[in-house]
Amino acid sequence: MDTLELMVAGNAIHCSGCESRIQGALAKLPGVQKVKASRKTQKIVLALDQEKTPLRDVLAKLEFLGYTVAPKLGPSSG
Repeated sequence: MDTLELMVAGNAIHCSGCESRIQGALAKLPGVQKVKASRKTQKIVLALDQEKTPLRDVLAKLEFLGYTVAPKLGPSSG
């Protein structure tokens, strides 16, 4: 189980409705244990079993919902 932090591009998470929409959609994916979207930080934090649902499927679901994950521009901060 991996804990992942995804940054959403373009301040696209505007309201609590956006947070709920993201959380509800991702929670339905088989490998997602926990998910929290934040309009304040524009981040999505999730616990993901990538053997059940690879990250590319999570990213595809977010894209389907109209959200783009910003590319990481440097090394991860651990």
